[in-house]
Order: sequence, then C-alpha cells, then structure tokens
Amino acid sequence: MIAAILSTAALLVSSWYINQLVDEEYRERAKEITNTVAAVIDRERFKSLTEDLLKIYNETDEKVISDEWGTPKFEKYISNYSGLERSENFQFLLKQLRAIQDVNDVDCLYLVCLDVPGEKFIYIVDAAHEEACPPGCLDPVYEENRGVLKDPARGFPPYITNTEPYGWLVTAGVPVYDGQKHVIGYAMADISMGELRMRQTRFIMGFAFILTVITIFICLASIWIVNKSIIGPINKLSSAAANYSAGDHKPGANAFDHLNIHTRDEIESLCDTMRTMLTDMDGYIDSLKSTTQELSRTRLEADELSELARRDLLTGVRNKNAYNEDIAVIFENLGSRPFGIAIVDLNNLKETNDRYGHEKGDLAIKNICRMICDVFRNSPVYRFGGDEFVVVLTGTDYINADKLVSRFMRRQESKEGKPWVTPKGAIGYASYDGRTDGSVDDVFKRADSLMYEQKKMMKEERN
Repeated sequence: MIAAILSTAALLVSSWYINQLVDEEYRERAKEITNTVAAVIDRERFKSLTEDLLKIYNETDEKVISDEWGTPKFEKYISNYSGLERSENFQFLLKQLRAIQDVNDVDCLYLVCLDVPGEKFIYIVDAAHEEACPPGCLDPVYEENRGVLKDPARGFPPYITNTEPYGWLVTAGVPVYDGQKHVIGYAMADISMGELRMRQTRFIMGFAFILTVITIFICLASIWIVNKSIIGPINKLSSAAANYSAGDHKPGANAFDHLNIHTRDEIESLCDTMRTMLTDMDGYIDSLKSTTQELSRTRLEADELSELARRDLLTGVRNKNAYNEDIAVIFENLGSRPFGIAIVDLNNLKETNDRYGHEKGDLAIKNICRMICDVFRNSPVYRFGGDEFVVVLTGTDYINADKLVSRFMRRQESKEGKPWVTPKGAIGYASYDGRTDGSVDDVFKRADSLMYEQKKMMKEERN
C-alpha cells in the first residue's frame, strides 16, 4: 500500500510539476514575443489603420461576432472592411507580423483594439497563414481578461485555453502606445501547445507503466520479507500475550520465556522488553501520568509567556511584536478583506515628563490609550512606541472609520485639565487602496503622514 501510494504521489507530483514548468515557460515565451511585436511594430501605421477601422466600425449599425463565421450575415458585416486589407498600412503591418511570426515559430500574431462599451476586441491585422481573422472580426472579452476593460494598460496577461477548434493555446497581449503614451491597441500572440500536450501524455503514461512495474515488484518482495521477518515473530508474540491474558501460564513463569525469537532486530528487542514489562507495568503507567501532567503545566506556562510577550506592560494593550505578527496575516490576505490603519500620537509627552515627572507621563499614556480603546472598541490597539499607538480597523470599525476618527477628536475638544488627566493626541487614518498600495506599510506611511499634519495644526492652534 505504501509503495502504491508513493508511486501514485510521484506520478501526480511529476505530472503537475511538468505541467506547471511547461505552462510557465510558454507563458513567458508568449509574453516575450508580444513585447517584441509591441516594440518593433510601426506604430504610426498601426494608429492610422486602427482609426480607419474604428471609423467604419462606429458607422456600422449591426455588428456580428465571430461565432457566426461563414454565415451570410457575417460575410455581409465583414465586407464593410474589405478595403482595409488592400491598404498599404495593412500590407506593411501584415508583412512585419509574419516576419516575426515565422522567425519565432509562432502559430499566430495579430493586432487588435478594444470596444470597451461593447466588451469586445476587434481584429485589425491577423498574420495567420490559414483562416486568418479579417479586419473588423469581433470576439468577446472573456472573463479572465475583463480587467482590461477598466485598465487598458493591463493588456492580456498570458493565459492558457483548450477549445475544440484550436486545442491547447497560450495567448498573451500587450498594449501598443503612440507618442503621447495613449494605447493604440494590442499586440497579441497565440502559441499552440497541442503537440507538447501529446508528448506530455505519452511521457506520463510511460512513467506510470514503469512505476507500476516497480510497485508490483516492491509489493511482492515486501510481502515475502514482512511475512518472514515481521508477521511470523509478531504472531508468536501475540499468541504468547493472549495466553498470558487468558491466564494460561504457570505461577511465577513468564509467558515469553519459551519464545524462540532471534531476529536480531526490533522484534527481538520487543520480546525482551515484554518479558520485563509484566513486572513494572504499573510503575510505567504512574510515570506516564506524572509526565503528562507536567507537560500540561509546561504548555500552559508557555502559552502565558507567549501572551505576555505580545502585551505592553504599561497599558495592557498589544505591543509592537503583536502588531508585526498580526500585520503579517493581513499582508498574506492583502486585497481580500478591506482594512484601515489609524495612528495616534500623544501630544506634549516630553513636556509633561519634564515638568511633572515620568509618573504623570505614564498616566497620560494610559489615559490616551483608554480613550483610543473606548472609541475603537471593535479593533485591536497596539502601543507602537513611547507615545504612539496604532489601530487596525476592520469590520464595522472600518465601515464607520470617519465617524470614529471624528468622535476621537470631539472627545478631546470638550476636556480641559491636567495633561495626564485629559491628554490630547493627533490622529491620522488611511484605508487600503488596491490600486496604489502594494503593502500594509504603504497604508501605514499615509496614516503616519496625516497624523503628523494634524499634529502640526494642533500645535499651531495651541500657539
């Protein structure tokens, strides 16, 4: 069973790894080729041809997608663009694409542009030698590429498809820009993986056959070895133990004394151990219970120490170590759950320490912490430095972040008194933006910057 499981696992892992390796290699190749096309294509001709095509496209009332290829309706629609294929720009771009296509042994290179409202991409030049899509041919933008409708600069990241008419293909597309950095259209590439997939299948089948033969041989050898060196001696031990348990032994005699087991391995050692086990079994059980209790106490102490290491001794809230651990979890799920970060900095702590003593400064830190915890009740609060606190907002606090920040500031406006009794602090808040923020640290820096701006304003108002 072990041999069969290991062989199956080896087959599955090998198949998966080979597929991943090949797929990644083909994706990279498709990306490189499309980048090459985008770099060398005559952009002025591409732009001019695209403008001519879009003018016809926008004046055409009924648009027919490529699913109706070969029908009179489709032929009538495509005839609107027939003049483009004879144009100098089309022929020049076609010649460029085919030169790159033939050198790189690619199935098809083509140029397209987007109809964003209609969620379609339009063929402009297709360099395929057989069944090339004519100018104006339409295909829908499939689900995996819908991001390009909102962000044209995204292009078409390499993706693999397996369809009935084309088989296995890797497709990629990159934007082509004009002199003003506007997207003209996209350079696309289709690379066939059909023959490669067949070779992969033959390799996997051959590998599976070899593994099957090896597995059968291992199983037969294992059965013989196990029966001779393990099953037989264990059956003797089992029989002796059953006889002893049933009371079929002489007083003072050990049921294992008569066993003739000389395997010179763990089985013989087990037999010797079982001979002595009958006399000290109770001692072992008592020792085991004691050890279990000690381990439980040790585990509880370790849990308590671990929790203490995450707590700030002065305020009782979480410390910077806890923040680093918790924020790592947020980073792993970045983008899947919205969050925001608020940073609070206690004002005038050094002045309080110098004038009233560090004991009053500690009271100010505790009271500002109590205020933060009271406002942001559903969010973890961390003491990040001497007078700085960080709050990570999720859930209802994230939804009501603006209200909570305003509530924090209002609570300070209505209080006057000793700086340690009614402490005041500046706050800055920023929420994660998937378009501009690449990490949690980006959100932290924006919140920190906003906090310092408010701190400066509060200082100017006080003066």
